[in-house]
Amino acid sequence: MSTSSRSSKPIYIAQVVLQLSLLILIWWLSSLIQQALDLPVSAGVIGLLLVFMALLSGLFKLQWIKTGSDFILGELVLLFIPCVVGIIKYKDLLLTQGWQLILSVVIGTFCVMLATAYSVYFGFKLEDRLKHKSQSRHLLEQGK
Repeated sequence: MSTSSRSSKPIYIAQVVLQLSLLILIWWLSSLIQQALDLPVSAGVIGLLLVFMALLSGLFKLQWIKTGSDFILGELVLLFIPCVVGIIKYKDLLLTQGWQLILSVVIGTFCVMLATAYSVYFGFKLEDRLKHKSQSRHLLEQGK
């Protein structure tokens, strides 16, 4: 193991812990908002909207959460283990009404994939538009 990779691993771990802590704090605040306003929307959705608005407004920098969010997305498969255990536990239910569960999972997965594809598409368009706006502003400042 090289010296640079040994020194960068603790930095990476610290970034992940700090950034996940920030994301958990946002989720907790959104949970308080959801309870205080008695909203019929989950705290996760409210938190997602808060982060989105903070990123768009410039109040939040993407670098503040990118490493932590990349880490949690990489470990997302671990969150599905309880689902698999539940399926094994309720085998009789799966055998009698499994087609309904499978149909709902397939339709739900398709909807999520479609929504994710459009979100990423529009996100890249927005990022590109903001980058071009920033570059043109920078060129105008240099011309003065």
